[in-house]
Amino acid sequence: MLTAVFLVSAATLAFEVLLARVFAATQWNHLSFLVISLALFGFGASGTFFSIRKPEAESWHSAHWALLVILFSASLLAVVLGWNRIPLDYHRLILESVQIAYLMADYLLLALPFFFSGTLTAAAYTAEPRRSHRIYFTSMSGSAAGGLIPLILLPAASESTLIVVAALAPLAAAGILLAS
Repeated sequence: MLTAVFLVSAATLAFEVLLARVFAATQWNHLSFLVISLALFGFGASGTFFSIRKPEAESWHSAHWALLVILFSASLLAVVLGWNRIPLDYHRLILESVQIAYLMADYLLLALPFFFSGTLTAAAYTAEPRRSHRIYFTSMSGSAAGGLIPLILLPAASESTLIVVAALAPLAAAGILLAS
């Protein structure tokens, strides 16, 4: 479980950094602040979801952890595949009401990885409250690594390639969880 928390935390922060860079380059430069609001929205939605449907700590098995990791990875891949297919045009927001729906779809799609990341972290704290210090350290270490990954790898690969790498890396933890 700690491996999953580390890898998902690393992938989440790497995605956040890469998304800010993509926003700065492809969207209006001043919209890159939306990345923080997307992350907070996704994490907040996961906390709300988790508090409403709070599972018992004893009910968490390796398959549950693997499923959350797979859903996180799938949501990151969905961002890569689906984001550019939404025909959002910021200049037409005032002119066409359909653009508001596109903006909402864009926002929800981009918030999904943060939702699954937050759900995994909340599940870890719920499943093992006595090890919260280790979970916190693992999550923060993963986040630190995720902040460094784009810095190191951006000269060699594009943002979209690195988002795919960030999506695939946590699947190693899913494989380990399913094997145990």
